[in-house]
Amino acid sequence: MRYAPLLVLLAAGVAACDSTEPPKALTEPETDALLHEIVDLVTVRGGTVHCSIGGEATVTAVIDEQEDGDSAWNSRRWTIVPDDCAVDVVTDSLTLNGKPDLSFTVNAWVVYDDDEIVKGEFKIAMSGAMTWRRRNGDSDVCPVDLAYESTDWYRNGFTDLMTGRMCSLDLSIDVYGLLF
Repeated sequence: MRYAPLLVLLAAGVAACDSTEPPKALTEPETDALLHEIVDLVTVRGGTVHCSIGGEATVTAVIDEQEDGDSAWNSRRWTIVPDDCAVDVVTDSLTLNGKPDLSFTVNAWVVYDDDEIVKGEFKIAMSGAMTWRRRNGDSDVCPVDLAYESTDWYRNGFTDLMTGRMCSLDLSIDVYGLLF
């Protein structure tokens, strides 16, 4: 047993080196702020978009709009790929990177009467993932799976919540506050 003290010393050394703490997870207010920053990146036609405090994101848009009499249908899908995209979240900042990326989809169908919406349906979905990194070096992956659907939608009538998971948190976000 000449090697027993060496094995104990080696085991103690390995345990001492395993002092890495997991990254501090994003809080719900930080995740909410991050979602608002991501929605702000979406542009009508897409392209390279500058992030609020540095870096950029590539935004690709596919837009399909159709009208038939008093009905209109609108489908928009954006793919968002952040590239060292720095954003403010509450009392910190995050740098975001894609690959995977995020998909943000909006579908609306409405019926008009004298240019006023009399009924409609509205759906929003956001899915995908991105990585985030804090100023202190903490980082993690943020999966996103959020959805909203309303069959009672009228102009300025967003009264429901977009729900789902983002950055491993259950969220309920006011749709009107998110989009306007």
